[in-house]
Amino acid sequence: MAYRFRLGDRTVKRAVHRIACEQIDGALAAIAGKPRDKAIHEVRKACKKLRALLRLVRPGFPGYSYENTAFRDIARLLAFTRDARVMLDTFDLLLAGAPEDFDRAQALFLRAHFAQALEQPGVEDAADARLEEVRGLLRLARERALGWTLEQEGWDALGPGLGKVLDQAGRARRAVARNPGAAQYHELRKRMKYHWYHTRLLEPVWPELMKPRAAELSRLADLLGLHHDICMFEQRLETCLPGSRYGHSAAALRGLAADRRKQLERDTAPAVAKLLAQETEALMDHWGRLWAVWRAGGKPAA
Repeated sequence: MAYRFRLGDRTVKRAVHRIACEQIDGALAAIAGKPRDKAIHEVRKACKKLRALLRLVRPGFPGYSYENTAFRDIARLLAFTRDARVMLDTFDLLLAGAPEDFDRAQALFLRAHFAQALEQPGVEDAADARLEEVRGLLRLARERALGWTLEQEGWDALGPGLGKVLDQAGRARRAVARNPGAAQYHELRKRMKYHWYHTRLLEPVWPELMKPRAAELSRLADLLGLHHDICMFEQRLETCLPGSRYGHSAAALRGLAADRRKQLERDTAPAVAKLLAQETEALMDHWGRLWAVWRAGGKPAA
């Protein structure tokens, strides 16, 4: 179930049908056979891949708006436990990197406060109910996917969507340079992650070129994902007001979070600049030529 185009796909439309159904089938299998937390993770990951696939063919896909919203809403149904888990995982990450003189014992009282969100009565039952709802929604989406139509074929169906995401990533990078806030970094993270998925889909056109780019985009996605989690963590810490029993620990953790966030910003900037160094039109033209060579007689990726 590799997330990529194949030479055996006679048309882009058939490829889109196949890839969409593979992702939906994988999500349904996770719901049926994996532990709850793992199933939720797998479903949300599949929805991200599906939305990236849709963005690649967006300019010529009449059903884009409806289907993108449908998969976004499916993922959101399962987001409520993730946010609580992110708080704990980010807490543990920051605490592991804290200096030796950091008051860990006091901070653990705050961690217990965050953990309560995962221990509320009914959380597990709610998760099971939402997974069952998602199962039904995914089955309906699979039926629709088999009937998706595209207004273009070949590279004409893919190039404009690839370029649109790259242009959006460039604008997001410039917005971060002007105002490096959480919202601006969140937008950059989304656009670079879509480009990562697009690179993976197109990897067979020239694996020697695409695999290293995909690997760097994967690394960047991890770093920007951690940046996003830390921003969420900082926002949550703002609710622990000075003077409360958690105020001192929250203030100390905010300092750790800010230091780590700023380091991530320094680490990601060069990678983003390199990945977006080529003009969008030039990259679209280059990859389009690679697509044509591959489709004309290239060998499938192993």
